[in-house]
Amino acid sequence: PIIATHGKVTPFPDAAAQPRDDSKVLVDLTGGGPREALNPGIEKLARFVNIYAAAGNRPARVSIAVVLHGDATQLALSDSDYAEAFGTERNPNLPLMKKLKQAGVEFEVCGQALTNKGYRPEQVAPEVELAVSGLTAMVNRQQDGYAYIPLFK
Repeated sequence: PIIATHGKVTPFPDAAAQPRDDSKVLVDLTGGGPREALNPGIEKLARFVNIYAAAGNRPARVSIAVVLHGDATQLALSDSDYAEAFGTERNPNLPLMKKLKQAGVEFEVCGQALTNKGYRPEQVAPEVELAVSGLTAMVNRQQDGYAYIPLFK
């Protein structure tokens, strides 16, 4: 697997439905979680990456884009801003988000949700891009041929 520490998968090399090269996946991540622990949606993203890398009969190329909004907006915060907002040592999601970004996953946060929740664009971690809105980010990706996958948790 590409992400060895998270997203465990079981290979099925003889399964009929295999990961296809050049797939495009748009993940709509809105679910929150315990503020001091890894968000379950981020763990699931690692599984998506590993499924395309190691769960079929051969690795398959995939593009994965993630839009953070709703209760997942806070995942976009830098370590220091997350720690200040939630009384934690750091943002527990950023280490895995960095690995996912290195694996090619793109993260965008909804600017409308960001400001509605009282955060500022300069508080966003470098691993995450700012979108005008989650709606426009999702429409743009779907127009580019991405398959929509909602993740509420």
